[in-house]
Amino acid sequence: MKKTLVALAALAATSAFAQSTVTVSGIVNYGLANDVNGTSFYGGLKGDRNKLNFSVVEDLGGGTNVTGTAEFRFNSGTGQPGYGSSAAKAGDGSGATQFEQVAIGVNSTSGNVRVGRFTNVLGVADVHAFEDSKFGTNAARAVYGRLSNQIQLTTPAFSGLTGALLVANGASNAYGPGGTTGSGFIQGVDYSGQQQTNKVKGVKDVGIVAINYANGPIFAQYASISGLVYEKATKLSATYDFGVVKAYFSQYDQKDDINVTAATTVTNTSATPVAANSGLAAHKSTEYGLVAPYGAWTGRLGLQTNNKDLDPTQTNGTTKARKVAYGAEYNISKRTQLQYQRLSVTNGATNLALAGAASTGQFGDITGKSYFVGIQHSF
Repeated sequence: MKKTLVALAALAATSAFAQSTVTVSGIVNYGLANDVNGTSFYGGLKGDRNKLNFSVVEDLGGGTNVTGTAEFRFNSGTGQPGYGSSAAKAGDGSGATQFEQVAIGVNSTSGNVRVGRFTNVLGVADVHAFEDSKFGTNAARAVYGRLSNQIQLTTPAFSGLTGALLVANGASNAYGPGGTTGSGFIQGVDYSGQQQTNKVKGVKDVGIVAINYANGPIFAQYASISGLVYEKATKLSATYDFGVVKAYFSQYDQKDDINVTAATTVTNTSATPVAANSGLAAHKSTEYGLVAPYGAWTGRLGLQTNNKDLDPTQTNGTTKARKVAYGAEYNISKRTQLQYQRLSVTNGATNLALAGAASTGQFGDITGKSYFVGIQHSF
């Protein structure tokens, strides 16, 4: 149950008062899972399913308020601070951060400004039938949804349209979740000293422009992305709520190859050096999904396909991963639910040579089946 504490702070030079509301909430998630590589483990479904949130809203009057966010994450199996990312096994040790989100926002009728580390305009949009866990069709394609040292500007709504501009410091996001500075594009790779195919060395600041449209049962988002390693991408997503079922569509179109052309000394979360000629080829990743609530049940179904090889060294179709996932939740009570997800991956390669995940199946891209069964409580 959410617990709300209300504190009144006197303004220094006036008799007026500004009201601050502090809300404490959280989620605890725990279960048994089997990875696509056949490894069984205990723990949460994914990193952000185990968290303690502190949210502050200070009303300044006139439709303006200031918000503050601090989100502490933990491993539900061990109690360790931090978490294993969605690319890692749920039972893995601590991640790179303890407070995964720390942000300040100013919101008014003229628009919103937010700074810090937080789930941004790409991450908060409900455009995937599954979250980016290893047991759904959205794994490793929900890119750039949260970065360190972000500034996000959001416009007011106009006829259902809102715009957002996001910039993030590249140097703060050079590593993946197994590193020490933020969360980058591909886990465990330090691109600061690497040469990408036909690109210059190093990382660059991230720039994202997004347009949202919301009108009745329709939601759509288009985003243009300029990424950490000089790659360009677009994302087009849409949902339609039919009432009895909600349909999902999302397509991530990466325009450039991301190719590490020399072996790197930076290691991934499995402490395995990233090999040369590993990365992520230019491709289109398309996801279709359905979510159907029925009484205490919610069913999920997803299909993810890629139009070409994900391994930048292959052109014969052997690494065109195809994923099918289904799952369901059953609400025991208002805040407690049972969960089940199952993923089936078809891929011509035994081990897909994605940087940081060459032989571990961290993103669920190698041929195999995985499942998660567990329980979740929110408060």
